[in-house]
Amino acid sequence: MDHTRYDRAIKPSKWETRCIRAGEVHEFINVGPGPEFPVDHVEYYGFAAFDTSGVLAVGDELICAGRTLGTISGFDETHMPNHYNILVEGPVLRNGHALGLTAGTAIATRPREDKGSGES
Repeated sequence: MDHTRYDRAIKPSKWETRCIRAGEVHEFINVGPGPEFPVDHVEYYGFAAFDTSGVLAVGDELICAGRTLGTISGFDETHMPNHYNILVEGPVLRNGHALGLTAGTAIATRPREDKGSGES
């Protein structure tokens, strides 16, 4: 949670969804607001163990302790089959430590609400 890189050259794979199995551990990486890939400066939120199986999708929001950390913008497979790097567009480019995140805090994802589909 306290890691920063300026030479990452990270870019998402072509996949917009990934199935996650219960018990898997994956890493969340903050690529900042409006990234232009490949991104060199990245900030690490940390790793998470998944209690349940499911599907993550580009556009899903990442929530930690009631706070939205950002929106999933892609998946990097550099370390597969060990783990995915789940790329998150955070509103500020800061790592988990700088944002006050602590180990063991539960995270969740939710589909981003479509702001343009509501009735007026």
